[in-house]
Amino acid sequence: MSLDLIIAFASLALLIVFVGIAVKGMLDASERERGEDDDLMLRAAHTRESVLPEFIARRLREHRAAKVRSELPDALDMAANSLTAGLTLPQALMRNLEHFPPVVAEEFARILYDTRLGFSIGSAFDNFARRLPTADVQMVVIASKIGVARGGNLADSYRMLSALLRDNLAFEGELRAMTTEGRMQAIVMSALPMALMLILGLVRRELIAPLFTTGAGLVTLVVLFGMQGLAYLWIKKIVDIKV
Repeated sequence: MSLDLIIAFASLALLIVFVGIAVKGMLDASERERGEDDDLMLRAAHTRESVLPEFIARRLREHRAAKVRSELPDALDMAANSLTAGLTLPQALMRNLEHFPPVVAEEFARILYDTRLGFSIGSAFDNFARRLPTADVQMVVIASKIGVARGGNLADSYRMLSALLRDNLAFEGELRAMTTEGRMQAIVMSALPMALMLILGLVRRELIAPLFTTGAGLVTLVVLFGMQGLAYLWIKKIVDIKV
């Protein structure tokens, strides 16, 4: 294999790394966007039979769940105000449907649609939990089912849940800010060796030629990339704190 071909492969690998970093940044930024096209893709990924590749669909489903989670506190507060005024839960959802944040409004609209199909309000909330199996949604579903079936002050339950969810979101935001440096270290450390090899290949090819033309060099490359992969996973595990 010629050295030019080796350098071409190294350049392609480096390009893939940087494209991956750019795609990750765009996906993270999409969490804060609420455009119609983005919501359409999220709805497409929301179905288990999505035609999108599984890893993209899974990522978009996670983004949808994150949007619902961030919008739930405001929606719960609005529903609680309507329940305090004496409305039933379906009436409270219907009254505020146009005022709910967009993704939560879509989910609550599906709950109301299920009730029109003959599902009980509890079963409609169970469907909600199956669509978005997250802890926050589960708490809302349990509180709603207990409030409807057993009675009690559902408005107060919604207000307490809203305060709890807001506190959790604020804490996780602070935690992400504190671990940003570690995540960037994992990305930079993974891309740095390939970037250095590319630069040396363009400037002083004879310095890196033994890595690709000798057995010891190939073993060194395998060990290098293996250790880099382990370092990335190790750092990611350290900074990925579950709460």
